Amino acid sequence: MLILAKIIPTKFFFTFRLVQFLPNLKFSSLALTNQLKFLTKGAFTPLLQSCSSNPSQLKQIHALLLTSGLSIKNSLLTHLLASFIALGDMSYARQLFDEMHKPRAFLWSTLIRGYVQNGQPNEAASIYKRMHLLGVRPDSYTFPFVIKACAELPEFKAAASTTHAQVVKYGMEFIAVIRTELMIMYVILGEVGLADFLFKTMVERDLVAWNAFIAACAQNGYGTKALALFREMGSTGTRPDAVTLVSALSVCGQLGYSDTGEEIYRIAREEGIDCNIIVENARLDMHMKCGNIDFATKLFEKIPRRNVISWSTMILGYAINGESAKALSLFSRMQREGLRPNYVTYLGVLTACSHAGLVSQGWRYFNRMSRSDDESIKPRKEHYACMVDLLGRSGRLEDAYNFIRSMPIEPDSGVWGALLSACVIHQNVELGQHAADRLYELAPDIASYQVLMSNMYASAGRWDFVTKVRQRMRNKGVRKIAAYSSVEFNGDLHVFYKGDSSHPQSKIIYEKLDCLIKQMKSMGYSSKTNSVLHDVELEEKELILRTHSEKLAIAFALINVGPERPIRVIKNLRICNDCHTFSKFVSQISLREIIMRDKIRFHHFRNGVCSCKDFW
Repeated sequence: MLILAKIIPTKFFFTFRLVQFLPNLKFSSLALTNQLKFLTKGAFTPLLQSCSSNPSQLKQIHALLLTSGLSIKNSLLTHLLASFIALGDMSYARQLFDEMHKPRAFLWSTLIRGYVQNGQPNEAASIYKRMHLLGVRPDSYTFPFVIKACAELPEFKAAASTTHAQVVKYGMEFIAVIRTELMIMYVILGEVGLADFLFKTMVERDLVAWNAFIAACAQNGYGTKALALFREMGSTGTRPDAVTLVSALSVCGQLGYSDTGEEIYRIAREEGIDCNIIVENARLDMHMKCGNIDFATKLFEKIPRRNVISWSTMILGYAINGESAKALSLFSRMQREGLRPNYVTYLGVLTACSHAGLVSQGWRYFNRMSRSDDESIKPRKEHYACMVDLLGRSGRLEDAYNFIRSMPIEPDSGVWGALLSACVIHQNVELGQHAADRLYELAPDIASYQVLMSNMYASAGRWDFVTKVRQRMRNKGVRKIAAYSSVEFNGDLHVFYKGDSSHPQSKIIYEKLDCLIKQMKSMGYSSKTNSVLHDVELEEKELILRTHSEKLAIAFALINVGPERPIRVIKNLRICNDCHTFSKFVSQISLREIIMRDKIRFHHFRNGVCSCKDFW
């Protein structure tokens, strides 16, 4: 082993004590000057490769580079830089970079890539700006990561257009990887038309380009566009792979298109990809997100080599479909069969506890995670948010608040949002105000939290505070998301908004709705006007409730969907109390199963009863 005395380079201010001797390097323990002359550039390469995952050893190697005079070799520093980036130590990577002598564009690009891959898009954009100001010409390796940074900073749309202009300026607009990243960026920023334009001027639209565009649309709320692209791809003769099919199945799950999903799976079978576990898991997930619990269960049992994702998909699927007992039972079975759960598995378990009000069980599972020696299942922010939701939904608001205060990590907007939601349910304005204040600091531009704040005050009759919140939203340009419900019928998506009269069948939809409400009233139904969070008269509240999007969607489905099939409705926000009661009555009157998926979970209405047992 080679022992070095404490080295403090004047320029770098880094302190190192020990450099390990590796077998492939034959050093004696003579004077340091005699040892260093044998350290050539070629000798450092295997040393760097051997120590690439050990930050302490890498820093010791850095010390050798400094003392040997080889630190001027940017190729060696590049290797070090890449290693620290891979380890996620961007602070040390930045120190390395800042000491480099006239770094080339490739090194700038490497640092930009590191910031993007380590979730620091602002730093990546800042480095690119500095690179531009110093006159370093970007290359084809620079722009893909700069564009990724722009896509992760949607508030800076101007930066995106400026970057695109610079891509054109440097003549790189036709490089496939750059055009693909531009396309993805525009989808993320909501400029799907621009993304489509870039895609259709592509010289060669290969499978990678198709997959990138389909996945970008699928992951950013443009499901119908993603499916249209999938069909267009098929018409060009481009054969899909597992990546394509997973994206398409994911979209079918988002939209509730189980029939279309099975058509896509048939394509997987034709292509010989149906035995791919990734595709099988995507099919499972799709059916769970469509509320097809029994069918998904049969598929799961048929998969010959289930992995942790298969089990986690089923556990979370059962949880969001109101089958908490099945979720927890499957988790126990998973452990009996010797499979190690991951953090997603536990997210499903805690979600199951939250949706069923199983507080003691939730604590038990959470504590098991916290005390585990396995770092991969230590609680993350999502798990803390689940516990806050479990405690708050069960009415234990003070316990939820104390739990947040004791968190070892900084609570994010998801955690405070869970507390605010519980305060709205249980009408605790004082604690809700505290949660709202924290949310306004953390996420002032997220409309859903602002709406929750407004709803909390409206439930308590604090209309002056409602006015203030809404005025603040207007001042900041934050818009409330319009509520809508959708139903798939004959391959088309039928979307309804509150008071909607634009549908071709509007006349008979409203007639059907009037008939249903008349029958329901004879059975004891009365409008839950406390669901209307507007300061208006009772009669107007009843009229508002009467035309909620969920009711219109259910009436449409009753008219059009055959009695042999369940009625499937997807709501983009949370279902209101009155529509929940309405759906229970309709399932009893029509003898039809109604499966409604809202923002939080599924509600399966059968014979006047909901799977949530009215705990939601």
